[in-house]
Amino acid sequence: MTTQEIRMLQSSIDQSILRRAAELTMADKLRLGADLFDDGIRWLRQIIKAEQPNLSEDQVEQEIDRRRAIKRQVDEQGFFQLYVEEIPLGEL
Repeated sequence: MTTQEIRMLQSSIDQSILRRAAELTMADKLRLGADLFDDGIRWLRQIIKAEQPNLSEDQVEQEIDRRRAIKRQVDEQGFFQLYVEEIPLGEL
């Protein structure tokens, strides 16, 4: 498969995802977002417990809060920008 064919396939998949998302109600989109957040937090708890199995549940929650605070600080400083594939790097 050539690079061009892969990009066309990616574009087709993206368009399919966008069409399906457009058909969802706002309530469905909010529910899916909340579900995704809950799944992410559940995974993060498991990762923290795997990294530090001796932590209590309260300590795991404190570690999640600590990581959120770090992410908030990084976001507020504007160190990172999202990359969008369609925009050439010089135009970010």
